[in-house]
Amino acid sequence: MKINGISNIHKVMNAYKTNKTQNVNKVSLTEDKIEISQKGKDYKFAMDALKNVEEIRQNKVNDIKIRIENGTYTIDKHKLAKSMIQEDLNWRS
Repeated sequence: MKINGISNIHKVMNAYKTNKTQNVNKVSLTEDKIEISQKGKDYKFAMDALKNVEEIRQNKVNDIKIRIENGTYTIDKHKLAKSMIQEDLNWRS
């Protein structure tokens, strides 16, 4: 193929530049996003709750074990029920 004259070369180059510019404009920018699964959210909730748990008082645990083995351990049912209800209310809020 024979191209005569410089003007033909400029036409080809201008056509290439125009197409290249149009292709760049067609590219859409997308935003990165992250989505955490429900399982991940539940895990985070459980880990946060564990951070608020008091340390185990081993001496108190041992005392209760001994009293259970001896048959001298008693539970105040009313105090237990009240505590359970209060804990449920705290958890829901």
